Amino acid sequence: MHRAEAAMLEAAREADSAELTDDDGIRLRLIVAESARDCRSAVERMLDLDGASGFAVTNPLQRYWRDVAVGTRYPHLNPYLAMERYGAVLTR
Repeated sequence: MHRAEAAMLEAAREADSAELTDDDGIRLRLIVAESARDCRSAVERMLDLDGASGFAVTNPLQRYWRDVAVGTRYPHLNPYLAMERYGAVLTR
């Protein structure tokens, strides 16, 4: 979670501080997508630590897990698409 937060804050600072080229925007999207993947991984780790009871309907962790799992699959947060776009920029 700390790595995701630090990466997102750095990306936000960079986006706010300068005029971005298209290549910069694609690189920042990759950072955001990787941060979303880190968040999903962190929630899944919490579920691993909590065990099967983490999936109980009464456990708030399962709601967070569902929200993060669905939200991080938004196309702008897809790390595979972001990596593909970034790779295309690097090979131009």
